[in-house]
Amino acid sequence: MKTVRERPHRLDPAKYRGEVTAAFTVCVRAHSQAFLSHTVVRPMVECLSAMSAAHRCYVPIYCFMPDHLHVMLAGIDERADLLEAMYQFKHRSAMWMVRTKQPFRWQKDFYDHIIRASEDWRAHATYISLNPVRAGIAEDPFDYPFTGSIGTDLQEVILGWW
Repeated sequence: MKTVRERPHRLDPAKYRGEVTAAFTVCVRAHSQAFLSHTVVRPMVECLSAMSAAHRCYVPIYCFMPDHLHVMLAGIDERADLLEAMYQFKHRSAMWMVRTKQPFRWQKDFYDHIIRASEDWRAHATYISLNPVRAGIAEDPFDYPFTGSIGTDLQEVILGWW
């Protein structure tokens, strides 16, 4: 019988360090509707805030959709570590889910995209902000209660693009 090995699919961890920006998408197992109330989202945002600060990042935008999270992390200096911030966020928030007996868990992995210097990160942020509108759960991205930013002003992030 042939052994199946998981192939590494992350870039070199050094690519996530320093003054770089990356977009991450983290899904809930079985597409469970996890992020429907402030009771759940508020502790997630607190954890995201703590982990981004601990790893020298800020969050231009996050958007907790019912069954997944879109988040951008941006390094504030050469010591920033976006990948470690995301790993620690997932770990700490998963511990909260277990401790508070939530009926949902994160999927094992996540999707990420390092935004190149030639790309405009604000276009990615705008795309993230429009997720609730595309999903039909909000008419205006600024009305969706589970979109925000940490360490910057969300309106400046989005409207600065237009």
